[in-house]
Amino acid sequence: MDREALLRLLAEEPGAAFEACGDAIRAGADFVVWDHTIPADELTQMYARRAKHLAKIGNPMLGGAEALEQLEASGDRPLRTGEAKIEDPPTHFQLFLTADASRVVACIGIDQR
Repeated sequence: MDREALLRLLAEEPGAAFEACGDAIRAGADFVVWDHTIPADELTQMYARRAKHLAKIGNPMLGGAEALEQLEASGDRPLRTGEAKIEDPPTHFQLFLTADASRVVACIGIDQR
């Protein structure tokens, strides 16, 4: 997926994590969207555990609650995953897209400090 296509998809969705990820990509963040898919229910379980851990250590996920709701609403549909990373401030964005990569279903931002 090219940078402009991903920026268009991120701009279609409301939310602080989508906006922050778009800003990071526009500023030159490294990013990737993988071709393989993972069932949304598996992603829901995985990221619910991560959200609990991050909250426990005092580092909540930007857009985490909304992302978990969207993943849960996706049932067992296959989703692609992707990521974007910036160095200043060090932030990891986790992306969840439809199997055909026509929509970003959810986005999470995690402060890496």
